[in-house]
Amino acid sequence: MPVTVRWLLRHPELHLAAAGGSDDLSREIDFVVTTELADPAQWLSGGELVLTTGIGLLDRTGAVADRVGCDRYVQRLVERGIVALGFGVGLTFDDIPQDLVDAAAAARLPLIVVPRPTPFVAIARAVADRSAELQYRAQELAARAQPRMTRAAVSGGAVALLKELATACDGAALLLDDDGRVTQSAPAGVSPAVMRAVGEQVRGHRTSSAVTIGAETAIVTQPIRVAGRTYGHLAVASRHEPRPTDHVLIGHANSLLALDFDKPHRLDALAVRVNIAVFTLLLGDEPDGAHIQTLAVDAADGHGRVRVLVCRDLGANAGRVAGLLGARLTELRRPAFAVARPDGEVAVLLRGTDGEEAIAGLLGALPRSARRHVRAGVSSSVPLTAVADAYRDAITIAGTALRGGPVADRTSAAGVSLVATTDGRAALDVLSRLLIDPLVAYDDAHGTALTESLRSYLENHGQWETAATDLGVHRHTLRARIAKVETELGVDLGSARVRAELLLALLIRT
Repeated sequence: MPVTVRWLLRHPELHLAAAGGSDDLSREIDFVVTTELADPAQWLSGGELVLTTGIGLLDRTGAVADRVGCDRYVQRLVERGIVALGFGVGLTFDDIPQDLVDAAAAARLPLIVVPRPTPFVAIARAVADRSAELQYRAQELAARAQPRMTRAAVSGGAVALLKELATACDGAALLLDDDGRVTQSAPAGVSPAVMRAVGEQVRGHRTSSAVTIGAETAIVTQPIRVAGRTYGHLAVASRHEPRPTDHVLIGHANSLLALDFDKPHRLDALAVRVNIAVFTLLLGDEPDGAHIQTLAVDAADGHGRVRVLVCRDLGANAGRVAGLLGARLTELRRPAFAVARPDGEVAVLLRGTDGEEAIAGLLGALPRSARRHVRAGVSSSVPLTAVADAYRDAITIAGTALRGGPVADRTSAAGVSLVATTDGRAALDVLSRLLIDPLVAYDDAHGTALTESLRSYLENHGQWETAATDLGVHRHTLRARIAKVETELGVDLGSARVRAELLLALLIRT
């Protein structure tokens, strides 16, 4: 960011002074150059502060250039666009030659006296440090302005956003339609001439951004576009050349406006899909599955995958819990897919990338009284087309969870999933009555431990020594008991299928 000549003259450690020339000390210094060339103009690009001790004003004989020579020297610098000329005294010259002072004054070029104790490098360093400081401040102000602009867009819409943008860019912010007509502006009193100039620039650049820098006004225009749809144009007009931070803020405002303008379009499209699904149901038809899936696409992660969370054993509280979980999702700016099921369950659609921390944070919305009774399970990550299967998996997994305990996942279901499902338990209950009840009755009648022995034998994979040690009996005693089990139940424990069914029948009783 540039530094002005006025600021440089006021620097307390440089001890510089003005020696005539232009009264316009607001000129901005882009760079500092030291040169003793008689004609340095060809090595300059404009915007520089040129520092010299005047060696270039001496001819081969050592004579000082006259007024005509000083005029030519100054004129070449002015034509090149330098900002000011700094003259170091006490070396080549004790004072600035009067002809150079008069030439600078005639050309309205600021002329600065640099005293002998002040090194040229100190001036260059001061300008560089000030430029870096101003650039940091500008970036800091832009960083502060962006949240204000976002809040303004959310709470006050386009008008409030334009006011913040105009303030941050120190100019005027305008909103135009596609024909270049100004629809809103901030501040309100933008001159007709500026509005005409902005409109002409928009009409000349309907599909692209543009920047024009005039004698009095600089104009930046950008189309507001989303997915090929143009919602108008954003413009900023100011008396200064657009700064890098201005472009950042204008781009941020453009994005906010694009989101705001596109929101009704997205909501309308969503409403159409919802209406089609509802009407299909009212007509008694089954809605198209692919069409229904598009309604939930915003709930998926970046790869289109989801997880299903199920909370069981809620009873009459299922509706309240679904509402609380849906509200938490809304607070997180996420689609609220949380529904109470008729059997006292709540199903929640999550992103496929949601892990333990995210799920725990979601369940944190529940009061402790409700969380103590909940058994929660979450499915693996699946595409939207497999949501129904994921829901069934989550029901089974939730059945393996402890009440009020951590959320169970597929790894928690290993070894207990059959016991956790309603259908599985029903089948195993029948199996237990057929195979285990007779054994328990025999133990009760005879004071034996056949049931306990069978379980230890099966859980230890038929390893006699290990099972006998667990029971605290000799392996021959265990062999006799297992033989008695086979006799009483009429089964062959040499069959892997028989052993598997008996173990399941035993597990259902615990």
